[in-house]
Amino acid sequence: MTNLTIVRDSGYADRLRAYTIVLDGVEIGTIRDDETKTFPIVLGPHSLSLKIDWCGSKPVKLAADDGASVAFDARSNLRSPKILSALWRSIFDWNSWVLLEQRGSDSRSDG
Repeated sequence: MTNLTIVRDSGYADRLRAYTIVLDGVEIGTIRDDETKTFPIVLGPHSLSLKIDWCGSKPVKLAADDGASVAFDARSNLRSPKILSALWRSIFDWNSWVLLEQRGSDSRSDG
């Protein structure tokens, strides 16, 4: 087994709401504003996403290796002027509401 850690930053959008953590299609917990959560996961390939109502993040593929922890940063994609796109995202681009990025990765996770 290894550990999956998710660090959610603090932001205005979704401040009062929890994100549901989904690993391989199964809800494993929730994470609130400015919170860090760690979950033990089995070794091997996985798919991770976060949900809030019908919106959420794009799924991210990860490989859990023995002895190596995996960490992700999570934050709302509705920052600054992007807050004006909330209606658009909730209807047409619902899987871009939350950004989910692996820590130590230079590229954004596209799923």
